[in-house]
Amino acid sequence: MLKKVLSAIRRHRLIVPGQHVLVAVSGGADSMALLEALRMLSAGLRLKLTVAHLNHMIRGAAADADAVFVRNAARRRRCRCIVGRVNVPALAKRKGLSVEMAAREARYEFLCREARRAGAHVIATAHHADDQAETVLIHFLRGAGTRGLSGIPRAALHEGVPVVRPLLDVRREEIVRFLNRRRLKWRDDSTNDNVAHLRNRVRHELLPWLEKNFNPAIRQVLIRMSDIFREEDRWLDAAALETLQLHTDPVDGLGLMAKGLAAESPAMRRRVIRLWLARGSFPPERIDFDTTERIGALLRTRKGTGAVSLPGGWSVRRWYGIMNVVRPGPLRTCADATRLAVPGTTSVPSLKVRVMTAKAVGIVRPGRSRPGDLPASASLSPDALGKRQLCVRAWRPGDRMRPFGMAGSRKLQDIFTDARVPRDRRSRVPVFECEGEIVWIPGYRIARGWEVLDAARPAIQITCRKRTSNIER
Repeated sequence: MLKKVLSAIRRHRLIVPGQHVLVAVSGGADSMALLEALRMLSAGLRLKLTVAHLNHMIRGAAADADAVFVRNAARRRRCRCIVGRVNVPALAKRKGLSVEMAAREARYEFLCREARRAGAHVIATAHHADDQAETVLIHFLRGAGTRGLSGIPRAALHEGVPVVRPLLDVRREEIVRFLNRRRLKWRDDSTNDNVAHLRNRVRHELLPWLEKNFNPAIRQVLIRMSDIFREEDRWLDAAALETLQLHTDPVDGLGLMAKGLAAESPAMRRRVIRLWLARGSFPPERIDFDTTERIGALLRTRKGTGAVSLPGGWSVRRWYGIMNVVRPGPLRTCADATRLAVPGTTSVPSLKVRVMTAKAVGIVRPGRSRPGDLPASASLSPDALGKRQLCVRAWRPGDRMRPFGMAGSRKLQDIFTDARVPRDRRSRVPVFECEGEIVWIPGYRIARGWEVLDAARPAIQITCRKRTSNIER
């Protein structure tokens, strides 16, 4: 195994001699093997190693014991150890994510933050060949394109920090042999056996079934397929980059000329849009098929102006044939909206409403009426708002929200249509937003991630009423 790791490091230039490496260690077999392998190679490669461990607060005392185990393992290897804690279940509820996705976000945020603080050049994670096979199969089940079917990259940037996977050529069985020969211990995570999670169902049920009934070498096939798709994806990206440069606005070098790109093939359009969004710093993990299709539709529209709302308060705006990625920010989102006093009372003459906000204990759940029906009240999470600005404005074509209690996002236009809100009334429905993210529609629902989790703690209690006087301030 050690030879494979060294070969991967050198062949793909994952780690340069003399670098400081932040090693992500959960305490499981994979990460313990990675730590030991890098320790054994550190003298020859002149590496400085720092261990990083995140307690996801999912398994109680067992998770605390994992942290102690990793600290001791790092001390024996004379490595500094950084331990963090994040309540992943609470994070998942707040953001409307699966526990798996929330754990991944929390983990990479922690690793990148600590790598910058420690001055590490690179982060090393313990993804291995079996992880690669599982990932490719999961992406296939979800209908991914060549990017998804290329699987886990050997190296990638997360928040500007390089993340490398030196074990990607190593099978799980090789990892266990490596540890047993050196009489090294590891911790078993009971959540890895929980088949409620998709990856665990693929690992424990689907892949063994495919091996038994279709192809005993299915893992090798999937890994080889990922290598093929990765090479093809790299080639396609090079072609798409040329096309992107061809249709980039020459004035600022950032905007996208809609008419020219609209004439390209659908496949090229999607890939160019992905590259363009990433170049505009939109988080790559949030670029999915739905996002590229909605932007593609905005490209092809005959209207001179328009907008597409993206997750996290981002948006894409079209202004007379030029497309621009718009970052989230209070100055932009509230430029054509009314900022709300929190706590306090705000009059909104343009919508003929008055909004009262207060911080009080309890949960007020929106009633099942119709979007725009007033008066209406709701409770919003103060943790979700933080120090950001809450605003209210009128509905805009292209608006989308992620309704609490529902999967995915929905166009407000579809919400209004389903609720039979008359067209001439839609422009008067108050829309509450924070940094471009729609958080509440009175008479409908709050957005996913804005729900109040603890009824015993103060929440932002918000009420929207019709104004009783034309001279009300």
